[in-house]
Amino acid sequence: MSVLLQIKGIGKRYGHTTILEDATASFSKNQKIGVVGRNGAGKSTLCKIITGEEEMDTGTVIKNSELRLSYLEQHDTFLAEETVLEFLTRSSGEEEWRAAEIAASFQLKNEILDAKIAALAGGYRTRLKLAAMLLKDPNFLVLDEPSNYLELSTLILLENFLLDFNGGYLIVSHDREFLKRTCDHTLEVENGRLILYPGNIEDYFEFKEEQLAQKIAYNKTVEKKK
Repeated sequence: MSVLLQIKGIGKRYGHTTILEDATASFSKNQKIGVVGRNGAGKSTLCKIITGEEEMDTGTVIKNSELRLSYLEQHDTFLAEETVLEFLTRSSGEEEWRAAEIAASFQLKNEILDAKIAALAGGYRTRLKLAAMLLKDPNFLVLDEPSNYLELSTLILLENFLLDFNGGYLIVSHDREFLKRTCDHTLEVENGRLILYPGNIEDYFEFKEEQLAQKIAYNKTVEKKK
């Protein structure tokens, strides 16, 4: 399996707080990875370092020449009074027919293409960002909390898009069911380090419980011998 992206020894601090320390992992083509961890563990920071939005203090990010990385923008990059189609053609450089074709896969078509983005509901703006991301022809995606505040119809479109996507991705989400349905690997950010597990989120937490039970049993055995 071709490795598209490697992070080696990543370190990141904010003041006296260490967020990431010697964080290391490799991501391959077609891996669908759900990213989990407690609040403040460094999940979003990791995404920003990978996409280049934030600088790391130490370590390296190695990108394969075949990598075509794209990510879901957290902030709006639309211009005032811009229409859906105008934004898609401007941000991608693609022809109108191609932009309209990709937009249609997220149910953005007909009169919506000529609608002002400022008038769109939040779910439709997320659909627009997804279409813009796909127009860049990526083979690896980074999505930080993509399912937040989405109505059911957009959430279903997002899930179907991810299941059909011909490439790999990292998804940060607190929605376990969403990760279970869309991801086949799990990456936990814990104590500044990364643990990549070859299974979905349910498999991973079951594995963690087994590891904890074994550790407790071992410690009891050691105490008994003492």
